Amino acid sequence: MDYSSINKKTYDNLAQEYEERVESLMPVTKAAMDYFASYIKPKGRVLDIGCAVGIAVSVLTEKGFEVCGIDISESMTGFAKKRNPNSKIITGDFLETEFEEKFDAVLAFAFIHLFPKKEVLRIIDKISAVLNSGGVALLSSTESEESKEGWYVKDDFNKKEKRFRKFWTEEELRATIQQAGFEVIDLKKFPDPFGKTWMDFIARKI
Repeated sequence: MDYSSINKKTYDNLAQEYEERVESLMPVTKAAMDYFASYIKPKGRVLDIGCAVGIAVSVLTEKGFEVCGIDISESMTGFAKKRNPNSKIITGDFLETEFEEKFDAVLAFAFIHLFPKKEVLRIIDKISAVLNSGGVALLSSTESEESKEGWYVKDDFNKKEKRFRKFWTEEELRATIQQAGFEVIDLKKFPDPFGKTWMDFIARKI
């Protein structure tokens, strides 16, 4: 199944609502980026996978990093480019895109849970491939009490778009990151304005 094409359609349709939520999402995004930034080398190159409307790109750029964003949704990247006119924003599939240079850090913020577990292993392998030696990644997902996956309506939005969703327990996501050859060096949990708790793992390429 082509999960990326389905994600593209869903997030093209939700882009305007994401843009309207920027103000409410900014505090939790800034808190998570403060946490991530402490592990990135000064002025390092950062790739934001699934950058959406470019909130994290803007926060990390303000911190002095060189940030590139990629998202499969052209509607999302349209907003991201307006918000970040001096940053490189790519419209494309992360797994299919060839990058000219490697990065010191990769941000996968609310991204990996859009794919089944077997695809997530491919995604983390690709993250490893685009990272410099010793580079770090932030991999986040909402915390779930049980492991499950399937098609769910994104019911906290006005448009009831169905998308694939993998629900991770803390233990399962930690083990998956380690299985992909990363060292988990930190985990911090953040509540968002919509009643979810996010697990933000910092992992270093070994």
